[in-house]
Amino acid sequence: MSIVAAPTANPYRRRLAAFVAGLAVLLVALELAVRRWEPLFEAASHRALTKVAMCERHERVDFLFLGTSRTQDGVSPALVSRAFEERHPGLSGLRGFNAAFTSSSLDALEALAGRLLSRPGLRIVVLELSDPQRVNPATPWTGAPPDTRTLEGRLAETAREIRLVRHRSAFLSDNLARLPALLLFAPALGGWEVKGGEQIGAWLGRREKPPVDFDADRWRPAVLAPGDGGKALSEEDSKTADRFASVARKYRERGIPVVFASPPLSAEWSPAPERDSMKPLFAEIAARSGCEVWDFSSLPLDRRFFRNPSHLGTEGRAHYSYALAAEIARVTGGR
Repeated sequence: MSIVAAPTANPYRRRLAAFVAGLAVLLVALELAVRRWEPLFEAASHRALTKVAMCERHERVDFLFLGTSRTQDGVSPALVSRAFEERHPGLSGLRGFNAAFTSSSLDALEALAGRLLSRPGLRIVVLELSDPQRVNPATPWTGAPPDTRTLEGRLAETAREIRLVRHRSAFLSDNLARLPALLLFAPALGGWEVKGGEQIGAWLGRREKPPVDFDADRWRPAVLAPGDGGKALSEEDSKTADRFASVARKYRERGIPVVFASPPLSAEWSPAPERDSMKPLFAEIAARSGCEVWDFSSLPLDRRFFRNPSHLGTEGRAHYSYALAAEIARVTGGR
């Protein structure tokens, strides 16, 4: 009599089943983690949301800077505070934050205002006025919602209920690198520190050096007052002026003063609309917003202040921060 062995399960099927089961457990665990710490993952999903979340972790913010990488690289709130202490004692003790970020846009200024203007104790906001700020594309989280009239739109809307899908960009390598700043360093950072070494240094208490031989006259901007407008603009520029004015109005309605600042540019940066074609727009924004425009873009500054033609370096950041402190002291009466 012959004995027939019982068939055994296919080992490859067992491995596949184990893999699928493990993957399902992992995805469920990640989904639960994202739901548990959703604000953190949402903040890590985009550099703009990261900056806002970092700002919210500061116990006190008296002055706020918003703009593109030109402002991010160019302004140290700690040095602005130091300039107040040294030169404008009436403002001594004020603390600020630099919420500017690479590729910021007018769309971003509009989208973020709702979260930032509710910040208690905010005394002044400085908004960057530059060509990149007006032409950069819309931010991804403010895009139009899916069209639920179509099957594709309904599927997209349903998928967004899965938090892993909604905040999937937080798991990109560049965005995951923002988590240490959010979790550990945020209260110690001024906002201009984007490199890991800069963030760790600030966390350990390293202070930036003040400018050497700061010349207030050399760094004094052209100031466009609200009464300087009245020039005819193209239809596109007129809409742009209205949008900038609308952003300023949101803060002013909460009693928060606003000024616009066009950051310094080196002489070799070309084309530079801020130095020529944008001047009428600057004046009209001042008129429609009721806010001053500080135009630093035409200052004849040495190349040593810049790390590249359109962005200030370490030395330039120190001087520009002191220059901004002087202008803030002037418009606030040093109070």
